[in-house]
Amino acid sequence: MDKTAIKNFAVWARRELIKKVSQRAKVYGIEKDKDMEDMDTALNGQVLTSADKDARNILIKKIEQDGFDETIEEVAYTWFNRFIAIRFMEVNGYMPNHIRVFTSENNEFEPQILSE
Repeated sequence: MDKTAIKNFAVWARRELIKKVSQRAKVYGIEKDKDMEDMDTALNGQVLTSADKDARNILIKKIEQDGFDETIEEVAYTWFNRFIAIRFMEVNGYMPNHIRVFTSENNEFEPQILSE
């Protein structure tokens, strides 16, 4: 079995997820080599809920402990594993209610979950 396509996809997905996680962190004022100050009520014109503030503070502490790159990579790795697990369960019919998340019943990129 030729595994080149799978390897290429995994490398591409890792890079893409790291990029997207970094972009999402930036929305909350978290960037590499940037001072991450406490925010009282709003950030980048967006009002922060108490849950947002708590999650932001947890992420900042994790970055201070492990470093920015390592934390972002860990988050991306976690999401990659979740997506792969969902796809595996979807393909093998293990999803609750048998609703497909990434494709339709005909394996077309038309998520069934959106039409439900």
